[in-house]
Amino acid sequence: MHELFNGALDWQWRAHSPIKRIFHSYLSLGICIMNLCVRFRFQSLRASMLIAIFFVGFPSLCFAQKPLAWQFPKDRVIDVAMEQDTKMKLTGSASTPIRDINTLQKTDLIWTVLEGRPDGSVIVQQAIRRIVLEMKSQNANFVIDTDNDQPIAGVGEIMAKEIRPLAGSRFFVTTNKNGEILDVKIPDDSSKKANPDGLAEAGLREIAVNSSLQFPNKLVNVGDTWQKQFELDMRTFGKLNVSTTYQYLGEELVAGQTLDKIRATTAMRASDPKDNSGLKLSQQESAGTIWFNNAQGCIERCEYKQAMTMDVQQAGQQIKQIVNQDLKLKFTLRP
Repeated sequence: MHELFNGALDWQWRAHSPIKRIFHSYLSLGICIMNLCVRFRFQSLRASMLIAIFFVGFPSLCFAQKPLAWQFPKDRVIDVAMEQDTKMKLTGSASTPIRDINTLQKTDLIWTVLEGRPDGSVIVQQAIRRIVLEMKSQNANFVIDTDNDQPIAGVGEIMAKEIRPLAGSRFFVTTNKNGEILDVKIPDDSSKKANPDGLAEAGLREIAVNSSLQFPNKLVNVGDTWQKQFELDMRTFGKLNVSTTYQYLGEELVAGQTLDKIRATTAMRASDPKDNSGLKLSQQESAGTIWFNNAQGCIERCEYKQAMTMDVQQAGQQIKQIVNQDLKLKFTLRP
């Protein structure tokens, strides 16, 4: 079982580069991180989520139609804090002991609105400032902090070598008031250290477009819903079909602020793999809430819970993973 655990952990860590997970966490503009967090969680312990818990007031009865829209005035700076608390149980078969892997990852990012374009879209620089990953298991206990380059023994050092270069990476995202992602650019200096496996910009663009919180281009009423569906190609592990339904719940008074509350529910289905390696998503529940500050044109915070059971076949071994995640995000506008 020890060898199975180490093999599964190494596979999860190496199957996809950190840049793919990070993109899902923050380009998602909040809530769809869970969509791809699934992809990252099967294959790694390094997705990121946001800090953010505030007291919530009582929902108001808002029946009037209203537009929901992002606001990106030039030089606006937004601090984005992400936190993901993941508890995973891993076993090779019914007769082998269960291994517990608990991780807490925090990522701090800075969004800076650089310029507007004639078509009304804007270019936003998104920079990773800091990542802290804490892992606890029977085989490994460590903390990786990109602000601290102290050596870490064992698998922690392997992870640290991939995570630490991400700090300082920058990406340029073109978006509009609806939250639609139109383009993603990676400077050469960030690409070399954050994208070691050569993931093409086209791939990152596809991830960003499908993961963004995008509002409908119309007025919304309480109870209105809209959907986003897409498919992720996970290479030898097959494809993941993702469908997210958003529902507008109305206004809610939170710590003296009137926020718009949006419910998001995600359903995922894994298709057949291309070879004998693959995964079966036997159970999955994913739902979360976004609190959007429409007056300021920015997400205030997001909370998401996800539970899933996966059977993964890798290198001739059958691995069962039971994953429970709490995802939190907090967006703070600088004065």
